[in-house]
Amino acid sequence: MSLMFMLFALLGSIVVLAAGSLALRRVVAYLNDRLVVGEETALQAEPEQHVGGYVPAPRGQEDLPHSLRARVHDLVALGRDEEAVRVVRERLGADEVRARRIVAGLGGDGTGSRRALEP
Repeated sequence: MSLMFMLFALLGSIVVLAAGSLALRRVVAYLNDRLVVGEETALQAEPEQHVGGYVPAPRGQEDLPHSLRARVHDLVALGRDEEAVRVVRERLGADEVRARRIVAGLGGDGTGSRRALEP
């Protein structure tokens, strides 16, 4: 008789725990649905400002590969500044202003109007 009573008590406690777990799941699901709806209305009322993102730092003439620096320096020495600017733009993916600044830093003015060496 005592063994039978312990089995019923054990089964009863399992049923109580299962019912409590089910009730807790329903309560959590209800609160999550309510919270999500509240967040959606809050987001619609006031959107957050987007701040950030990856922006690469500009490269200077010291960051140029040695072969590119030598090629640009040779073009500048021959008075072919426009071609030097084009080469820098293509190799670095830079805009024209930045490419002209790099070429000017290597001794050219970026316009092709000056010759460092006479042919």
